[in-house]
Amino acid sequence: MDRSSRKQPFFLFILCTLLLVAGVVAAVILLEREKPQIEVAGKIDLIGTQRQIDFAVTDMKSGLRHIDAFIRQGDTLKVLYEQNFPRLSYFRSAGPNRVEGQINIDTNAFGLKDGTAEIVFTAQDFSYWNLLRGNILQLVFPVKLDTQPPKVTRMDSPQYIKPGGAGIVIYKISEPVTRHGVVVNGYFHPGFPVPNKTELFGAIIGLPYDTEQIKDAHVEAEDAAGNIGRAPFGMIFKKVNFKSDKINVPDSFLDLKIPEFSQYYPEMTGTPLEKYLYINNKVRVENNRRIAEICSKSIPEQLWQGRFERLPRSSTRAGYADHRTYFYNGQEIDKQVHLGIDLASTQRAKVEAANRGKVIFAEYLGIYGNIVILDHGLGVFSLYSHLSGIDVAVGDLVEKSGVIGSTGTTGMAGGDHLHFSMLVNGVLVNPIEWWDESWLQLHIFNYLK
Repeated sequence: MDRSSRKQPFFLFILCTLLLVAGVVAAVILLEREKPQIEVAGKIDLIGTQRQIDFAVTDMKSGLRHIDAFIRQGDTLKVLYEQNFPRLSYFRSAGPNRVEGQINIDTNAFGLKDGTAEIVFTAQDFSYWNLLRGNILQLVFPVKLDTQPPKVTRMDSPQYIKPGGAGIVIYKISEPVTRHGVVVNGYFHPGFPVPNKTELFGAIIGLPYDTEQIKDAHVEAEDAAGNIGRAPFGMIFKKVNFKSDKINVPDSFLDLKIPEFSQYYPEMTGTPLEKYLYINNKVRVENNRRIAEICSKSIPEQLWQGRFERLPRSSTRAGYADHRTYFYNGQEIDKQVHLGIDLASTQRAKVEAANRGKVIFAEYLGIYGNIVILDHGLGVFSLYSHLSGIDVAVGDLVEKSGVIGSTGTTGMAGGDHLHFSMLVNGVLVNPIEWWDESWLQLHIFNYLK
């Protein structure tokens, strides 16, 4: 009994210590004082007619209890977002630890006017701190409301245009903007400042070969608040009857080409003909998509002068937008469109830059084989393919008539030649226009002056 009585105070001390520690731990957890965190994507100091704002709220301890957001201008207050969360436990993560959402502002629908306002985000967690109200974070963002779009004035534009054709549109903008250019049938052609004319802007446009009509053409400018000003214009559309060709695909061509493509596309399976069709369709589509992507952004400076040169002492073997039907053993197997001009000279003839430009691509690319692409500025590009060798590297600035490689048979080429293409903002257009000094003077240079 004496020994037991001596142990009781010790056990009581241990029990009280454990209870005290547990109480401290519970208090630290339940009374945690870390406020939620609110993250807002992008700058929101300037709001236009409509704006979507993405946000995220986190609380990695007690979890989120409440989130709201509103916009306030004078006596006008509009709730943009509000959400309450039920308690899921009494310790950590009683509510969600992270919530992502978005708010949508429509200044006209909300009855807001141009001028100053503020957007307020509030987040509350499940902590027992602050007399059970939890930790509360409120962020106030002062904003300026601007609902007036920039005024766009078209000055000049092509009177007519045809599939594969190009032209230039000149325009004015009433205020500084973040994006401007010309939209034709939904395709955006970025604009640029007209050299030596600070008040004028221009955009060179190109029409795809398969265009059937001009459904919509307008100049477009977007300001920092997201307001878009437009100035529509018309063009006379001239149809073109492109040439049609029949091409036989013999076994000898398959035997020659399939091994080359196999090293780049090991996923090909089936017979030589099935592999050929894979290349002529899937690979072709992928290649053209890559080229359009490469040529979607251009130097905002005119590197080129005068007409573009063609391969010296060469003859034309195939034209732009020739519609080809392919046959194997007398049976039709495929149809494609040739979006360039094939030029033949002597074997491994030196290929010269058609105009001054910067090398933006110089390597092997599927049906095009060894290929070089030059950016001439203002959205204009030239493409040289089937090369036997490449003598330039990405980043090189090549002068007009500077050697960039040699003709060859790489890619989908049966004989030694150069496949030459011109592009405007990623659209493959007819090179013949760009070889013509009179056309360039009439349709491009006169407008730039």
